[in-house]
Amino acid sequence: MKRITLLAIVLTFMVNIALAQNSEIQNAYNNNRYAQQYIESAEKFKSQNRVEKSQKEMNNAKTMLQKAKTSIDNAVQHEKTINDPKAWHYYGIIYYNISSYPEFNDIEPNALEKSFEGFSKIAELDQSYFQDEYQSIASSIISISDRYAIMANENIENDNYVEAINNLRKTYEIKKSIGQNDNEALIFAAQYATIAKEYQSTIELCDILINNSYEAPQLYQYLAIAHRELGNDDLMLQYLQTGREKFPEDESLINEQINAYLKLQREAEIIDQIVEMATKQTDNPIYYFILGTIYSNAESSLYNLETALEYYNKAIEINPNSVDPYINIGSMYIDKSAELYKTANDLPIDKVKEYEDMIAEAKSYDEKALPFVEKAYELLPDDENVKRVLLTLYRRLKMNDKANALESAE
Repeated sequence: MKRITLLAIVLTFMVNIALAQNSEIQNAYNNNRYAQQYIESAEKFKSQNRVEKSQKEMNNAKTMLQKAKTSIDNAVQHEKTINDPKAWHYYGIIYYNISSYPEFNDIEPNALEKSFEGFSKIAELDQSYFQDEYQSIASSIISISDRYAIMANENIENDNYVEAINNLRKTYEIKKSIGQNDNEALIFAAQYATIAKEYQSTIELCDILINNSYEAPQLYQYLAIAHRELGNDDLMLQYLQTGREKFPEDESLINEQINAYLKLQREAEIIDQIVEMATKQTDNPIYYFILGTIYSNAESSLYNLETALEYYNKAIEINPNSVDPYINIGSMYIDKSAELYKTANDLPIDKVKEYEDMIAEAKSYDEKALPFVEKAYELLPDDENVKRVLLTLYRRLKMNDKANALESAE
């Protein structure tokens, strides 16, 4: 008789515990519902510019959410309900609501992360419940992912690129948990990893995109930049070539490939593509200017002053107010003049005729340089280097009036 009575007491105690924990789930649900009602009321008052009333309702909502949090935390920690998918479902909802308003941040600073943990736990515990509630759960998970994307945008606006990359990664990983590949989040993360010079992260992110069969020209551009900066020149060229094969008309990849070969001093391998771009973009002087710099480089196997001058002049025709071609043409002639002056001065003293011929030729190059340096000074009147070169030319050409006027302009 005593054993039966004791067993009845134990069973009653166990039933009461189970009911108490189920009651915690119900309390969490009810308090969250009350909080939502207060939030809706607060937003209504706010739209009516009734600030004090709105704040009061938000305070009430905060109190309810604190109670909801306490109840749901108890429920998911208790052995009787720790594996209850409904408890974790409410856990995710409640923490999401806490994360949604700055007024509730001090309840739990990591509420958004905890919200995702709650929804993720459901699939681990009960696939049947997860499938039955899939639309609701998936919608909530997408909302969490979108919140991280918004946070990433805010990070970018504040130039906090490293944190933006982390939040974009979370955006991707959270959606992936329900079978969605947000490749756009990853390509943005790769972009800002490249800007932030986090080149290893760039490579990791792009590798994921390649595994996802994602294709975009910037994918290969970012990989090329990352490998270039890490000193992996072969991989840089490999990704550029792959990108060009897949996106032959993409200008960013073309320019990146041109810059890569120029940096490696392998301009002869890329010259045809630069010429092609120059002829395609008849209103863009940059490619003619690049061609001019290649052919005016005395260290290049393509060095040819006449060809360089031809391309520089084409750049000037397209944009007469672009100063760089004028500076480079002037420099090209002045370098040739300086070379002749040095050679003449090194001649034996009895080589008078040769000396005079070389000085005359040097002077002719100075005369050719002059109009281009004058134009450069006209476009850049505050540039001291251009002014100094022009003054030197005036002195060497015995144009003392102009030299004095230029000096007095200081």
